[in-house]
Amino acid sequence: MDSNEHYDLTDLLNELPAALSNGPDSNNAKLLSVLADDMVDMQELIDQVNLWRDITNAKGGWLDKIGTDWGVARNGFDDDFYRFMIRTKQLQRQVDGSYNSIIKLIAESLGANYSEINVTPVKDEPNAIEVTNIPAGYIDSQRKEKLVLDQIRSSVAAGIRVAGIGFQKTVKSTLYYAMQFQTTQVIESTMSVPQLKKG
Repeated sequence: MDSNEHYDLTDLLNELPAALSNGPDSNNAKLLSVLADDMVDMQELIDQVNLWRDITNAKGGWLDKIGTDWGVARNGFDDDFYRFMIRTKQLQRQVDGSYNSIIKLIAESLGANYSEINVTPVKDEPNAIEVTNIPAGYIDSQRKEKLVLDQIRSSVAAGIRVAGIGFQKTVKSTLYYAMQFQTTQVIESTMSVPQLKKG
């Protein structure tokens, strides 16, 4: 086996009967080296295809094939955002409407920790929930924010309304005291996005 655990020339020579010469300079070695090279090339190609089947590694046309399998159109987006769209779609299909599955959708879509996100019922409104503390730092574009909002809205159980979605943002500011000292504090702010009732 070579360094990638591929079957190579040495393995083929070792398979020869003891009566046949299997030294590295033998005629058998010369003959089998052609076959061994093709085998290694084929195994490397198979390894590459398996690598590209993973959405994390897939690019270009290979990523398009994965997107087509999941019913996600590229619409001109670059590989990174298209990968995010596909991954979010994969996760959305696992959502059963429970709080935990909604948290999983958001956390795994963004690469956030489950503990950072809250899903809670709305007081005095049994058929409504609020999603809060979504770390805004994981969202680097408006299109990603819109996709996350759309996925949350469409992932709740029938008859449940998403009353609000809050993003947690950390803001650093400098405060001056008597013009001589400065300190940096972290301010937590939450932006709520009201949602319409499902029709």
